[in-house]
Amino acid sequence: MESCVQEKRRFPRKQLDQPAEVIDNDTGMIIGMLKDVSKGGFRLLTSRGIRPSDIRNVTLVLPGPQAATHKVSVTAQCVWCKGLNEKSQYAAGFALSDIQEQDAVALSYFIRDYNVAGQ
Repeated sequence: MESCVQEKRRFPRKQLDQPAEVIDNDTGMIIGMLKDVSKGGFRLLTSRGIRPSDIRNVTLVLPGPQAATHKVSVTAQCVWCKGLNEKSQYAAGFALSDIQEQDAVALSYFIRDYNVAGQ
């Protein structure tokens, strides 16, 4: 039997198949790897749990053509975090709460133009 789950997100997500770091701007440390991104938020994999409601200033290091990267700085609030397995890995979802106009444009172009290999 097929389940019918209605998508509640306002913006479609772009899945990533290449490494894309998420860097905490306050500490300079990598907090995780980006798994998907939309105009409204992103999901990352991390080795540490993140408390829902935490607000982070982060840079998304997005993959580009020919090994180039594009850096987009955002302020985002963690809306959920769950453990994935016994290896202390977590998935966390963030909603964008602030983004500068030039970063919003760069993110929009990335979402439009990024292609997952094999698709």
